[in-house]
Amino acid sequence: MSTAPVIFDIAYTPHHLKRGASEKDIAKHAKERAFFTMTGDGDTIYRYMTREGKICGEHLKQLTVLEYLQKSTGVFNGDGMISKDELADMKFRAQSGEKNIWHGFISFDEEHSEKINTPQKCIELVRRTFRPFFKEAGLDPDNVDLMCSLHLDRPTHLHIHYVFWEKEPKVKNQRAAGYKYRAKGKIKFDAIAAMTERLNAIAISDELLAARDEAERQFTRSTEGMTAYRHDRAARELRKLAKELPDDCVWRYGNAAMKPYRERIDEVVLKVLASNIKVYDKYWEFEELLDKKKKELAGMMGKYYKEKLNIDNNYMNDPLGGRNVKLKEIKTIERLQWDYHRRLGDIVLNQAWLIRKNTYTYSKRFKHKANDRRLRRNILFSERRIGKGIESFLSSIASLFSEETRGYHPRLREIEEEMKADREKELAEAQREAQNKKSKYDWGK
Repeated sequence: MSTAPVIFDIAYTPHHLKRGASEKDIAKHAKERAFFTMTGDGDTIYRYMTREGKICGEHLKQLTVLEYLQKSTGVFNGDGMISKDELADMKFRAQSGEKNIWHGFISFDEEHSEKINTPQKCIELVRRTFRPFFKEAGLDPDNVDLMCSLHLDRPTHLHIHYVFWEKEPKVKNQRAAGYKYRAKGKIKFDAIAAMTERLNAIAISDELLAARDEAERQFTRSTEGMTAYRHDRAARELRKLAKELPDDCVWRYGNAAMKPYRERIDEVVLKVLASNIKVYDKYWEFEELLDKKKKELAGMMGKYYKEKLNIDNNYMNDPLGGRNVKLKEIKTIERLQWDYHRRLGDIVLNQAWLIRKNTYTYSKRFKHKANDRRLRRNILFSERRIGKGIESFLSSIASLFSEETRGYHPRLREIEEEMKADREKELAEAQREAQNKKSKYDWGK
């Protein structure tokens, strides 16, 4: 008996049997094929994978049918839970073409079953292991449909059932034009051995990995170490952003040309703010306050607020992005939050522009000497200017942040009060209108 904590089992069902197969074998193959292609009237691989008793064991209550089945199809792959539309497409592809269907299970022993006791852990495991396995098996990972399900009915050894097949024929046909599906279903022993080793390595904590993790934890505990790390990360992100942005437009967050880059700019803003933990905490404190107020005022979306939102949307869609707008002109929380991101984005974009401006560039079409002093000197001076500029920028991020965002908290309170007043006004008008109708009706009587 194997003492490995993880067992990797795999088999396959071909599209058709070899010549000379008996009627008994043909009937057995037809039934098995219908089971895995999900064409049978009775049980199918999908029904088996998502059977309530299998995926919701009595001994494990952290997953319920509502959480696991009703909110999803009950199956997943390395990209996450498989949607109903994706599942329908996968079934269609499984039932078409002369392809092999591979299937099996991954079983963890009792000691290591906690590594796969939730769908999230399973998705991560599948993401890390199956893609290299497909490559080692001679399959194109992007041309494979993979469907997995976690079974909790045996708490002493939780297991994942899986099934996969090729989406399209990719093997060049030697006898005719075009392509065909892989004819042989047998997987190389080396690929199976590598997959088994990979799974067991995840289950068993390696001593070197444990030592590395402990070193990282010690480093994290060091305030100086983390500050240096955050500064270094922010500097790297600023340099990368300076390279990624286009040359043919003004570097302003509100500029329409910056729209494709705004998500990336927001990411760099967070990295920069994280270089100062107090500033970073204040940022998230205000973001949470904005979200809280939006939820509280969700029931106040009357006609006045909708009119204000339309006006603010015009500002946000303006080519200049409302760059010169005053806070008093902002009427909604959505617009206030957008403008908040705009101001922080412009701080980062200004520094990225200075990096781009001070970066020494030279033509690579011409050959340079291996020890070109002039070239080395120019590059050195450029790096010094950029390095000092970033260092000065990160050290002053607290003052830059507070200066640019000082008026947002008061304006948020004002917007909330204005909305409540408008809502009360709207309700009062509706009440008066209803009263007038009632009076008219009574007068007619």
